[in-house]
Formats: sequence, structure tokens, C-alpha cells
Amino acid sequence: MRRVIFAVLASLAAASFAAADSASTFGKPLTGLAPTPLADVLAKPTDGASVCLEGTVSAVCRNKGCWLELKQAEKSVHVTFEGYSFFVPKDLAGKSVRLEGKVKVAPPKDVEHLQKEGAGAAAAAQVSVVASGVALK
Repeated sequence: MRRVIFAVLASLAAASFAAADSASTFGKPLTGLAPTPLADVLAKPTDGASVCLEGTVSAVCRNKGCWLELKQAEKSVHVTFEGYSFFVPKDLAGKSVRLEGKVKVAPPKDVEHLQKEGAGAAAAAQVSVVASGVALK
């Protein structure tokens, strides 16, 4: 009987650790790409290039958490999520994150829509990142 109780308690503990870990990651697990300076990505954007970025979240979509703006030093970039398949908490602003995704050079028609949702200068730059995964640091 003690072994059964111990096994149940161990399973519950493992499940709580897994839940705590999943609360700090969103989307697909990160693959381990080396971080790239955001300034380098913005200086020479290559549409479709895979990148890993680290920085501070400066803004999040107020409606669903369906995008964020990532700031690194004086540079920032607008980040959406692959296939609209995941969202981040709307209170993520001010937190440090690491994300992986692909560079996207956005068409000008998307800029107005993003600015209406609260996106700032990063949306107007027309270079964005489509993240496949985001992790809190």
C-alpha cells in the first residue's frame, strides 16, 4: 500500500513540475539555435531565415496575446506566432524571453492593421519574426 501511495505522490509531483515548465514556454519547444543580435537581423533582413532572438517584451496584443514586440537594446521587432497556433499571456510585457522563428519582410498593407492593435514602431519597420516557440528566461 505504501508503494502505491508513493507512486501516486511521485506521479503528482512530476505532473506539477511539467505543468510549471509548460507555463513558461509557448508554442513548439526551442531547438537550441544560437541567439542572433536583433540589430544584425534588422540591418540585413533575409525573408525566411531561421533566427533565435533574446530580449525584453515591450508590448503584447491587448486582445488575445497573438503578437508581441521584442526589444533588444535600442532595437525592436514585431513578433507573430506560427500559424496563429499559440498565444502568450497579455501581461508578458517587461519580461525577458528567448524565441525561435523565421524572419518575415511584411507587405505595407499589414502595417496599418498592426498599428490599430497597438503595435508601435516595430510594426512600421515592416520586418517581423514569425515565432515557432517562445520561452521565458
